Amino acid sequence: MGTIRDRGLVIWQSALIMPKHKVLNKKIGEVDYFLNKKLIIDEYQVEEFENNIHYAMEYHLPISFKLHNKGNPYELYGHCVYIHPYTKELRIQKKDSSFEYIKFDEIIDVIVED
Repeated sequence: MGTIRDRGLVIWQSALIMPKHKVLNKKIGEVDYFLNKKLIIDEYQVEEFENNIHYAMEYHLPISFKLHNKGNPYELYGHCVYIHPYTKELRIQKKDSSFEYIKFDEIIDVIVED
């Protein structure tokens, strides 16, 4: 009688993990479900942000920005020095006299500190 050659799971390993499966598993692992989605801001809020920024620039008042950058919200505090009209970027001067450039699309909220 012939011998039984039971290879167990070795038979199925190549069929279960195909290159397409490896790519999909890698994509699933890259997704971070804890990142916050950006809030949808309507045109009235955008107009209010613009008015607050212009008011703060006119009277040289400090501004507190709430920003959304790649899913991570953070706050920025400083003076708005310049608004670039074509790239829609703001130049913010922080307390330590360094500058940070932010895009207008990243802004969630603008608070003028009186």
